[in-house]
Amino acid sequence: MAWFNQLPIGTIESFEQLSQRFLHHFAINKRYPKTASYLFIVIQREYESLREYVQRFSEAVLEVPVNPELLASIMQQNLRRGRFRESIAGKPPASLDELLVRAEKYIRIEETPGIRTITPSKRRAEEEGGHSKRHVSDNNQRERRRVPPPDITQYTPLRASRAEILAVAERQGIVRRPLPMREDPKKMRSSKYCQFHEDRSHSTEECFHLKDEIEQLIKQ
Repeated sequence: MAWFNQLPIGTIESFEQLSQRFLHHFAINKRYPKTASYLFIVIQREYESLREYVQRFSEAVLEVPVNPELLASIMQQNLRRGRFRESIAGKPPASLDELLVRAEKYIRIEETPGIRTITPSKRRAEEEGGHSKRHVSDNNQRERRRVPPPDITQYTPLRASRAEILAVAERQGIVRRPLPMREDPKKMRSSKYCQFHEDRSHSTEECFHLKDEIEQLIKQ
């Protein structure tokens, strides 16, 4: 062996010395078993989707002997900010199977057709830009959220109609229904209809409340 041939002549005087040199040399290449602390470095990367991360985390769990009750806490610390992380914090899953089942729900949310995922860095840029453009009084901010101006730019471009996204979100149980609007007899014969409010005062695509709700789903 190469390591043996490189030993200086006369440095090995007994079999015990040879054994110690052998063990010292090959101990460097020894693979040590991973411990539970290894999972704390399996962190969700900036551009990594939830599906990709959950798959990578699950594979890492198979290599580590760890108490199943700790997995939810570890994943919560490793996830980027978002609704799935908040869900774990609010009600920690008791097992890996329960954790994966709940993760699948939020994976479907992330992969809902028509909702484009944005990166945290781009999200921060949009939020900072939107804040500088809307530097007005608290009253004006509330009014703008209720009735945004025509030239508003903070909404994420969609690849499906808001009605289609609403239908998917309702099936997934991830959309919050608004309070009923007051009935206006003058609008009862209107051809417009909002599926979100179940009201005829405006259409689904015109609904600013629904636009805000979809935007919140995208940014969480």
